[in-house]
Amino acid sequence: MKLARKEIIQACEKQMLKMLVKNLDKSAVKALIREKYDLSPGEDLLFHGGDIAVENNEVVYKLDFSLRVGMTVMLDREGEYVDIRASQKNLSEPPEDGQDSVSGDDNRQLASDIARMLSEINQ
Repeated sequence: MKLARKEIIQACEKQMLKMLVKNLDKSAVKALIREKYDLSPGEDLLFHGGDIAVENNEVVYKLDFSLRVGMTVMLDREGEYVDIRASQKNLSEPPEDGQDSVSGDDNRQLASDIARMLSEINQ
């Protein structure tokens, strides 16, 4: 015997999860991310959905987020992988126009410095 419509129950669950996320202490979540994964999340924690689940015989609320994390990739002069790790830079805003974060003047200076270093190496 059905007492309530499935759609109503699901809509209420979604609304409850949204209210939970709205009132979540995001700074505490970011602190947990830093502590557990040694990452520095940016400003945005984007909620993508959630569910009610059972974990260790207990009802839990599973909240799915995405976040922006800075990563540093290192490679040698041969192009071989050296290391990858979480960057200490905060990436709360994307670079403009899909460009890297180096400005035109900085880019020219960097190119000049690299050319000078290569010239010194080749001597």
